[in-house]
Amino acid sequence: MPTYKLTYLNVTGLGEPLRFLLSYGGADFEDNRINFEDWPKHKPKMPMEQVPILEFDGKIYHQTRAIGRFLAKKYKLYGIDELQDLEIDLNVDDVEDWRTNFSRFFREADEIQKAKLKAFALEKTPFYLGKFEERVKKNGGYFVAGKLSWADVHFAAIAELINNFSEKNNLESYPALTKLYETVRSEPKIKAYLEKRPKTVLEMPSYKLTYFNITALGEQLRYLLSYGGADFEDCRISLEEWPRFKSKMPMEQLPTLEFEGKVYHQGRAIGRYLAKKYNLYGDDELQALEIDYNVDDIEDWRALFAKIFHETEQSLMAKHKAAVFERTPFFLGKFEERVKKNGGYLVGGKLSWADLHFTGIAELINNFTQRNNLESYPALKKLYETVRTEPKIKAYLDKRPKTAL
Repeated sequence: MPTYKLTYLNVTGLGEPLRFLLSYGGADFEDNRINFEDWPKHKPKMPMEQVPILEFDGKIYHQTRAIGRFLAKKYKLYGIDELQDLEIDLNVDDVEDWRTNFSRFFREADEIQKAKLKAFALEKTPFYLGKFEERVKKNGGYFVAGKLSWADVHFAAIAELINNFSEKNNLESYPALTKLYETVRSEPKIKAYLEKRPKTVLEMPSYKLTYFNITALGEQLRYLLSYGGADFEDCRISLEEWPRFKSKMPMEQLPTLEFEGKVYHQGRAIGRYLAKKYNLYGDDELQALEIDYNVDDIEDWRALFAKIFHETEQSLMAKHKAAVFERTPFFLGKFEERVKKNGGYLVGGKLSWADLHFTGIAELINNFTQRNNLESYPALKKLYETVRTEPKIKAYLDKRPKTAL
C-alpha cells in the first residue's frame, strides 16, 4: 500500500504543489483524483468539507499549507534555521495571496462580477511578479537562501495554474522567475511526474491555432499538430466574423499560432517550426532544403487556385480556371516523379512536412475543382492515403467539422 494517499479534485489547483513535493521526495503515493461530478458525495466525508487531504498511518490531515510545510520539512525543503523558515513561509503565503485573486473570479457565477474580478487579478499580477522577481534575483535564482525550497516548488505549481486560468504566460517578462519555473519542472522526479500526470480541465492547450472554418492554409498545420500529438485549440473563424478579427491579427491575415503568450503568423513559417519539433524536417540541411522547395512548389500550385477564389469578375475567373486546369498536370507530373524516385515520399524515403503539406493542399484543390486531380498519379494517390491513414491524423480527420471547402 502507498505510504501516502493524496486526495484532491482532478485538476492542478491546490493539489499540485503537494503532488510536486511528494514526487520530489520520491514518495510512493496514491494520487487520488475526484471528478467534479463526484465531489458532492465525497464532500461531507472531508474534515472541513474541502480538499486536499493527505492520509497516512491511519490518519487524515488537511489544509494545503500545513501539509506542504510537513512535506517540506521531511524532504529538506524547509530552512536550516527559524529565520529561513520564516522567509519560506512568507513567500508561500505571498504566492497564495496572488492565487486567491484568481480563484475569486474562477468561482464567481455572475458574469459581470467575474469580468471585474478577472480584470483585478490581471491588474495586480505585475505587482506580485515584480516582487517575486526581485527576491529570486537577490537570492541566486531561488526565493530563499540560494537553494531550492518549498517556496520555489509551490510557486512553480501555482504559476502554472494561473497561466492556465488567465490563458497566457504571465512569467514572460520576468526572466529570473521563468528560469526558476523551468528549474523546478526539470527536476528529474518532478519532470517524471509531469510526463505521466493525467490531462485536466485546468491545463491550457499547448497551442491555439486560428484559421477560417475551412481546410486551405490551416489544414496542413492541423495535420502537423495532430501528427505531433499536440493538445491544440482548433479555433475556427467564420467568414462572416472575419472583419472584426482582421485588425487584431499581426498582418491582418490567417493562420496564426499562439503559445507561451505569443502570436506567430505565416503558414509556412509555422509549418517549418512544427516540422522541426516533430522530426518531419529531414536529417540534414540538404534534406531540409528539399523539403522547403517541395513545400514552396506545392504553394505555387495552390496559388493558381487562390486566384480563382479571390476573383470577383466572372470573365477573369473563367480565364484563371482554364489556366489552372492546364497547369495542374505540370505540377502533379513533377511531384509524381519525385515520389516515385524517393520510395513513396517527396523527400528522403520517409514522411516529412512536404508530404503532409501536399496532402492538405491536394484535398483542398480536389474539393475546389470537384474532381480527383490525383486519379492519374498512382504514387501521389498512395502518398495521399498514407498521410491520411497515419493514426493521429486519421483521428483528427474523423472528428473535424464539415466545412464549405
